[in-house]
Amino acid sequence: MSDHESRREIDAPLRADIRTLGNALGEAIQRYGGPEVFNTVEGLRQRCKRLRECTERQVDATPEEQARIEAEIRRLDEEITDLVNGCSLERAIDVIRAFTIYFHLVNTAEQYHRIRRRRAHELSEQSTPQRGSLSALIDFFKQNNLSAEAVQQLLNEMSIDLVFTAHPTEATRRSLITKSSQIAHLLEIQDQQKTMTPREHSRWQQQLEGTIDLLWRTDAVRRVRPQPIDEVKMGIYYLDEILFDALPDLYSEFEELLQQSYPGVTVPSFLRLGSWIGGDQDGNPYVSATTMHTALRLQREHIIEQYRTSIEKLAAEFSQSLSYVRITPELQQSLDYDAQCMPDYDHELGPQTALEPYRRKLSFIWKRLGATLDRHNGNVAYQTAEELHRDLLLVRDSLRENGEEALTRGRLGRLLRQVELFGFYFVALDVRQHSERHARALAELLQVTGLCEQDYSQLEEAERLRILEMLLRDPRILTRPGLQLSEDTWHILRTFQGVKQARDEYGKRVITCYIISMSHSLSDLLEVQFFCKEAGIDDLPIVPLFETIDDLHACTQILEQAFTHPNYRAYLRNCQDQQQVMLGYSDSSKDGGILTSGWELYEAQLRLTELGKRHQIGITMFHGRGGAIGRGGGPIYEAILGQPPGTIHGRLRITEQGEMLSFKYGLYEIAIRNMELVIAGVARSSIPDEHIIETQVHPRATEEWRNTMQLLSANAHKRYRDLIYNDPSFLSFFEQATPILEIGWLNIGSRPARRTRGNTIEDLRAIPWVFSWMQSRYVLPSWYGVGGALEEFIGQQPESLGLLQQMYRQWPFFRAFLDNLQMTLSKADMHIAQHYASLVKDPALRDRISHTIQEEYERTRSLVCQIVGGKELLDTAPVLQQSIKRRNPYVDPMSYFQVALLRRLRELGGPLMLDREAEATASTEEKERMRLTYAVLLTINGVAAGLRNTG
Repeated sequence: MSDHESRREIDAPLRADIRTLGNALGEAIQRYGGPEVFNTVEGLRQRCKRLRECTERQVDATPEEQARIEAEIRRLDEEITDLVNGCSLERAIDVIRAFTIYFHLVNTAEQYHRIRRRRAHELSEQSTPQRGSLSALIDFFKQNNLSAEAVQQLLNEMSIDLVFTAHPTEATRRSLITKSSQIAHLLEIQDQQKTMTPREHSRWQQQLEGTIDLLWRTDAVRRVRPQPIDEVKMGIYYLDEILFDALPDLYSEFEELLQQSYPGVTVPSFLRLGSWIGGDQDGNPYVSATTMHTALRLQREHIIEQYRTSIEKLAAEFSQSLSYVRITPELQQSLDYDAQCMPDYDHELGPQTALEPYRRKLSFIWKRLGATLDRHNGNVAYQTAEELHRDLLLVRDSLRENGEEALTRGRLGRLLRQVELFGFYFVALDVRQHSERHARALAELLQVTGLCEQDYSQLEEAERLRILEMLLRDPRILTRPGLQLSEDTWHILRTFQGVKQARDEYGKRVITCYIISMSHSLSDLLEVQFFCKEAGIDDLPIVPLFETIDDLHACTQILEQAFTHPNYRAYLRNCQDQQQVMLGYSDSSKDGGILTSGWELYEAQLRLTELGKRHQIGITMFHGRGGAIGRGGGPIYEAILGQPPGTIHGRLRITEQGEMLSFKYGLYEIAIRNMELVIAGVARSSIPDEHIIETQVHPRATEEWRNTMQLLSANAHKRYRDLIYNDPSFLSFFEQATPILEIGWLNIGSRPARRTRGNTIEDLRAIPWVFSWMQSRYVLPSWYGVGGALEEFIGQQPESLGLLQQMYRQWPFFRAFLDNLQMTLSKADMHIAQHYASLVKDPALRDRISHTIQEEYERTRSLVCQIVGGKELLDTAPVLQQSIKRRNPYVDPMSYFQVALLRRLRELGGPLMLDREAEATASTEEKERMRLTYAVLLTINGVAAGLRNTG
């Protein structure tokens, strides 16, 4: 069987699922939208599919065939445009909704197919475990003859944090996400019950149709911008519904697999979850110390309720009687203590429970958790999660002593791990703020207290450091009630006071670190250290975030100063001589282009690791990766393996962007798969070289490879900056040829799209920057500048192409970069992008810039194919290639609609959204603008669902 035939057989169940879901959607469209909507959908789908087939035929066409194909493309393009322009606004909205729902269904089917393939792999008799799986990792340990002691040491030294962020909030509403989960469950039922009775199949069909009907009747667009607490609740949804069980189950699976090859090796809780949701204040005026405490309170309530539910189930299960079991003296002592503290509840439990010691103990634990939830004082409520953990250990140890080992590994073992992982706060928060906010607050504080006559924020770095050293030596506290300070300054002071309060109330681990966005100098770190001192905090990790290309260049110099500065070094000792360094993928890519960003991040990590060794300080890299390739996204396992050798050492923090949460954590099995990929990647990258038999496991870049990357980076950087920042007309093209001005109305997050009120590309955040280019199908930030750099390099020496091909085969960093480039180039479409360019009013500007972009795209696509090998993009990744090809004919109609609607909306004056009261008195033109705005937002949601990317 050929690879193509094998792939078709593997994907046959997926195609069947898509047909089933598509047919059910078609029936719903006819029921609610009517035959006109259905016929329009079908007409657009068929024509867009044929248009795609024509463009694919162009690759191998002769000149004569090219002319015929181009004529056919023009004809189809006109027919699609006429169909779109011929739709009334109401019919257009229904057609857009139909395609959007289709993508939610396809996304769900593809997600479930991943689960199906994982199960099939585990059930098959293949000797090779799935790539990136825990089984494959353990096989790797064995192949390299790692001893049990070496494996245990590696696991003990590992520390991984997956940190959820809210930006951008998932564009898909939670209502749609939960319905997608229901559909995945129905697909699973269909898989597991191959022989459903007619009655069972009828009920299954009714449930499917009912869920799709609800999808049709659910508004895909948020009418109200989410508040930070809405985002907190969205994060809690994933924790509650998926991760509370998935994370401990992943540990259990790892332990079971290890015991088969490495008996006695234990798995510490090295993988944890973190969050910025409720703590990220950078550029978000709606997040404050109050938000942080509200987030922690909500998380506390949810996690304690989760524990109580688990305890209740355990108590129902553990019915052992004293007639048949004995318990340890320690457990008996704890029962006596509980009965003394809770005599009324002990009486309520009754005499039967007195004969069932495990049920009785668990009932006392349940009662104490209730008191903890209500924040009761005294001897009943737990003061810390460690107290709860000790009580559960008493139960476990007593069961073990009496030979009931099996009971300790099930629900009880999971609960012990959950308490260890989630504490009484569910997920620890990071706090983040922009460096300029600290400088301005300190400047005002110094002025009001009379400690500095000059404006601190305008001082040179040397003078700032002198003042900060004085402040850090001074034992006095400057901030006191009654100071006449601005609200902005009080906001900063209250944040640090809030951090101190949260750590006192929930434990120090509840606030993981304080991140400084746009860190440019040592004074940025010392300012935060000063505010920590003011609040009475002396051991909160301070994390500089280096985001621009210049800052990535300067990061080691800044930290060299910090590590040799007596005040900061003393502070680091309180943090166990550990320093986190956050690296910004989004802003560095927006600042310097994708190739330069990737290379500067690589080089910075090598320099930082060497710096840490020199000063005997442990460096943990915190990767601020986005969902889209233009913001550092891409397959996580390959990304970790592509990091510079020797820079991870088992310690890694990674952001998980809000837009990717449903994709990566929306289903239990998918969540486990994503987390095991991270574990496998970090573990494999962290095994010391002396344990590695295969020499290519940790391949180091040769001097020739690094020199090549340096040349490519400098060239790509210049090309990128020349177009994006040095062409004064580019901003005008960007604002007209993409929906950047309309995206701000989509309500996909509580944070404003710009850091400041300026109207430059520099002021724009990376997320809407990438999002808008993705919508217009240019996908420009993910590839622009690379093709020209490659062409110039190859043109200088004929053998250069062979060198690049060697780098692709042998260097994981370069391979991951080019594979991501293939993916993003496949999602770009210059034919569709030209329709967006038609929105640019100045013909000369439109033609000049669109021609420049298109030439660079063709150049990049051609050279990438030559380097990686293959006639088409992604020939090396057929699963992904087919997924993108399967989607494109369905994304295209929404792009045609978006261009037409943007043109009409802008002619009327641009977006308009009014509340219901104002809507009632709106003019006819205002109502049309509102309806057009809604339709445009629908297309933005639809294209995002189709391409599976926002920003």
